[in-house]
Amino acid sequence: MSTHATVANPPVPVLVVSNDRSITETLEACLNPPNYRCVMTTDGSSALEQMSKTPFRVVIADMRLPDTNGLELIQRAAAVDPHAALIVICSYRDWELAIEAMRSGASDVLTRPLRGELVVACVKRALEQKQITVERKVFQTLLEQTLEERTGHLHHALLQVEQSQRSTLETLVMALDSRERMTHLHSLRVQVFTALLAERCGYHGAGKPELAYGALLHDIGKIVVPDAILLKPGGLAPEEIRIIQQHTTRGYQILMRIPHLRQSALIALCHHEQVDGKGYPLGLRGEEIPIEARIFAVADTLDVILSGRPYSPPRTMAEARQELVRCAGTQFDKDVVEAFLEIAEEEWTRIQEAVASFSALPDTPLPVLQGILF
Repeated sequence: MSTHATVANPPVPVLVVSNDRSITETLEACLNPPNYRCVMTTDGSSALEQMSKTPFRVVIADMRLPDTNGLELIQRAAAVDPHAALIVICSYRDWELAIEAMRSGASDVLTRPLRGELVVACVKRALEQKQITVERKVFQTLLEQTLEERTGHLHHALLQVEQSQRSTLETLVMALDSRERMTHLHSLRVQVFTALLAERCGYHGAGKPELAYGALLHDIGKIVVPDAILLKPGGLAPEEIRIIQQHTTRGYQILMRIPHLRQSALIALCHHEQVDGKGYPLGLRGEEIPIEARIFAVADTLDVILSGRPYSPPRTMAEARQELVRCAGTQFDKDVVEAFLEIAEEEWTRIQEAVASFSALPDTPLPVLQGILF
């Protein structure tokens, strides 16, 4: 009779870069054998030296280091080992750098004080995202290698996947909008509003698809808000306001799980920030707020004013323009508001009518609607 030994998975090698003892102790306690093996370093130079000698599946870097900051380290680490999943640790005052780190290749962000269960969940999520990215690159390489031979079949398959993802997201968003009677089709309208305003602001290039999806999915975090709070006609209690405001971070967490929506997730996170720093959840100021979120905030508020809410009846375009001008420089970016003012009222009306017509044609993908408008 033969016996078969069970081979356990080797521990995941994790490089921790921090000179804060509370951080290193917390990470060492929750990322321990047999699942993980932590190597500790206290500065960026040592971390890069370690990475040049040993492959690490995960690198967790403190945003504040003796010889550099987390953003610079992430940028250099991504070049040293593109296969490592990169995570930064920051406080709320470092969120501007953290956002730049995400744009530079970081998979996720941990905030102080660290909590063990959130650390483990973050590491698992980062590993999953990196695996998806690696698989996608492998697939892309295979696609390129067989392009001449199998172009037709593979291209058709890719289009089917993209269409399926797009249709699923649009159906989910329309279902969420339908929970709030007065916000029905809000996400579709504000997506096309944002596309028009972004164009007039000079926003072009590769970021436009992510901007469009971020606008469409900005309120996805409301899926966790109870109807009793979301549909409440009167004023909200402080605790209810806190729950509503959580939809920004919840939306960010949801979208960060989808690799091609990571940039879109920043709009979900930052669309209630204000240029005077009085917004939420991070209290970002001015250009600390991603330009995509600053453009979206004007488009979003325009639709809220025009369509109304349980606490505010619909108002006219003239009233909307007056309100946006009044809040330029405090709630909204002045340059974005100026670009909005240059757009004729008829263009906004045309979008509203087109989206209303589109809603009666559920089999028509949204890009077709955008193609008609622009």
